[in-house]
Amino acid sequence: MKRIASYMKRNRLWMTCTVLMMAFALFYMFLMHVCAWDIMYFAGLELFLFVMLFVSGFAVYVGRIRKLEEAGNHLKNESTLIRESGDMIENLYQEMIEDVSMKRKLEAAAYARNQTEMREYYSMWVHQIKTPISALQLLLQVQRNQMENGELLQQQSEMEKELFDIEQYVNMALQYQRVNTPGNDYVLEKLHLDELVREVVRKYAKIMVRRRIPLQYAGTDIMVTTDAKWVSFAIEQILSNAIKYSHEGQPINIETVHEPDWDYLKITDHGIGIKAEDVTRVFEKGYTGYNGHSDKKSTGIGLYLSKLVLNKLGHSIRLESEYGIGTTVWIGFQKRKK
Repeated sequence: MKRIASYMKRNRLWMTCTVLMMAFALFYMFLMHVCAWDIMYFAGLELFLFVMLFVSGFAVYVGRIRKLEEAGNHLKNESTLIRESGDMIENLYQEMIEDVSMKRKLEAAAYARNQTEMREYYSMWVHQIKTPISALQLLLQVQRNQMENGELLQQQSEMEKELFDIEQYVNMALQYQRVNTPGNDYVLEKLHLDELVREVVRKYAKIMVRRRIPLQYAGTDIMVTTDAKWVSFAIEQILSNAIKYSHEGQPINIETVHEPDWDYLKITDHGIGIKAEDVTRVFEKGYTGYNGHSDKKSTGIGLYLSKLVLNKLGHSIRLESEYGIGTTVWIGFQKRKK
């Protein structure tokens, strides 16, 4: 019905003129005292011709609509569009659509090229900046071995801590750039969860010793199917936050929990905790909450990336916290059916 109404609106001028001419012809025959049967026959013939014109014109109109709909689908699939019609106005519209489509394709190609170049630049920059960071770490280690003064050793420790933070931020930038890169392949393999956890713990051992934060971890024999690099990155972010927001001397607990379909890595700190209004939003991109405002270095990216990569790997992550008491993060690994 909508197409019929649209067709009548589009062609109302010629339809109105045709009806008026038909009525005028019948009126003229009436004035000339033409036989009633002849008038009725002529009226029927006029009506038949009018219906035929209407139906044929409507069929052509529907055909053009279908061609336009097909053209719209082709545009969405970035294919070529409509064949030329005999109507100059429609041909002009088609040319305009083709111009717009071509412009859009060129803009999309230019944007994709710029994004690729930007990713390549950041990747190169991150790898280049790691060289002076590694050199500084080596120099600081050599210098530490030659020092005896306690105050100088304290300064050395602070320098090492700041250098460690720089390295973490550089790695964060690299992972942020990689995580949504098209074609990013995840290498899934069966791994010992214990080895992944201990590797991360070794990385943060110096900071925990410096902050006098004990770690309680008894080990685990759980095997998980995952990507070692990405799941280690997620564990790093959670352990880093646990250390950052823990009170000196308060332990961090790492343990595993078994359920029928899932195995969980549970990381608990006894630090400042998270306010209730912030708990539901901690995994949002760039959200730092009350604690983030207190800690000016917080970026609100670590937990966002952790949830993103864990979900892509088929794992889960959830967080529980009570302000002033501490925070617990659960990383879930679904058990594979044998």
